Amino acid sequence: GIDQVKVTAVFPHFINTGFCCWSYSLKLPQLFPLLEPEWVADQIITATREERNELVLPRVTPLLLIHLITMPPAVFRRFSKWMGSELMATFRQTREHKID
Repeated sequence: GIDQVKVTAVFPHFINTGFCCWSYSLKLPQLFPLLEPEWVADQIITATREERNELVLPRVTPLLLIHLITMPPAVFRRFSKWMGSELMATFRQTREHKID
């Protein structure tokens, strides 16, 4: 039955897949690292085997989010701009997609 279904929700930061390249321009890459796919996969397998409900990567992310979400919006925008978080400007298509 449904009692036998186990789920682990995974919340990774950006993964080095070629989809984005912003990590190198970020002011504090130590706090917001670009994660390697192999490491993320290992973490997911471990969390699944341990039957954890959630996996947030890197582990420091929740601590940072607490500080960020408590900032007034104007302060958050200034902080984000200072950090260089123009993320969408750095995304790139990694393969062709046909849309019919």
